[in-house]
Amino acid sequence: MNSKTWIGWAAIAIGVCAVVSAFAVSSTQAGQGFAFGFGAFIAFFGALSVLAHNRTPDHWGLLLVGLAMFTVPFVGNPYNFDRGASWTCWVAGGLAIILGGFAWTHDRTPTEYGITELGDSQQLRHPWSFLIGRMALIIGLASVLLGIAFRSTAAGTAVTIGLGGLIAVVAVWSLLASEPTHNFLTLGITGFALFLSPWVAGFTADSLAWTAWVAGALATALGVVGYLRDERLDFATAVRDDSAERYRRRFR
Repeated sequence: MNSKTWIGWAAIAIGVCAVVSAFAVSSTQAGQGFAFGFGAFIAFFGALSVLAHNRTPDHWGLLLVGLAMFTVPFVGNPYNFDRGASWTCWVAGGLAIILGGFAWTHDRTPTEYGITELGDSQQLRHPWSFLIGRMALIIGLASVLLGIAFRSTAAGTAVTIGLGGLIAVVAVWSLLASEPTHNFLTLGITGFALFLSPWVAGFTADSLAWTAWVAGALATALGVVGYLRDERLDFATAVRDDSAERYRRRFR
């Protein structure tokens, strides 16, 4: 196993075990939903860290998800007494904190990209990059409209409209950015949250659940494809070099 990706594979294993445990040992709907959602996100960040070139954002995400998963049983009154879900969150969350923290502290310090604000580096972007942003914007707006149109629980409506609106906002950010790699990562995370929301918020029986599943899956796919493609092409370096050259021509 590649020494640079073992943390990602370990996170995938922890996330999958947490998802299985959520359904096997939970005794409340809230506990099952939270354990399932957090476990799925641990596996999600683990998979991204295996595939990405710069793993620092994914390790940071793994650390944050692990911390949230570990602490939520203490503050989540709906399943304080659901021992199965609580122990799933404590064990999986604790392991994710250890993995994410260890990896993040050993990652190289990320380069500051403030210089990329100089000039219009959007000319370096490929047409597919703008296409991803436009498609995500349509998906986000459609989620908001369907969330308003369909009758569902208060939680289902709020989650679908809220996350759909966030997808639309992130899509606009990706269209305006000179270097949208991390906007695509945010898009993938938000889409995955929307995809998981019917199970976590407990509205799987409503028609609005299909809106969340389809829109969330599409947004996740678009965000992950855009993020990994930019990572593989090292687009951030191309933008930074182009901006540095513009800076030298203007001020030197």
